[in-house]
Amino acid sequence: MLKIDETDMRILRAMQADGSKTVTEIAEQVGISQSPCSRRIIQLQEAGIIRGKTVDLDRRRLGFNALVVARVKLNKHDRAGLEAFRRAIRAIPEIQYAVLLLGSFDYHLHIVVRDIDHYHALVQDKLVSLPGVQEMESSVVLDVVKKTTALPI
Repeated sequence: MLKIDETDMRILRAMQADGSKTVTEIAEQVGISQSPCSRRIIQLQEAGIIRGKTVDLDRRRLGFNALVVARVKLNKHDRAGLEAFRRAIRAIPEIQYAVLLLGSFDYHLHIVVRDIDHYHALVQDKLVSLPGVQEMESSVVLDVVKKTTALPI
């Protein structure tokens, strides 16, 4: 396991703040030269700490004007049933985020759609026929107050 020191943490903070920075820019910000910075980034990637870089797209500017939170209760909780549900939701591109929960509902889904008609069609065509679905409750998001993937490091 890779031992993370303060220099690694500064690299991670710099990358997390702006994933588009070059190694040279990160090295300069962290206060080390480019070669050791590059080696450290490679080590952090190989250790699985840095899992990749993504681009945060504005869903509304791309026509996805509604965000829906759906809570799903399953009628079976055996391994095969859970795996069938997981496979099915992974195949639906509108589902951006899905987590298994403890509590009154089993799954919490974030779903992006162009509008409510798009969501209605998605419910009718795909969501209600997902394996093992017993109950589903949806809420339309009015405003996103905070959205981050940044860890508090």
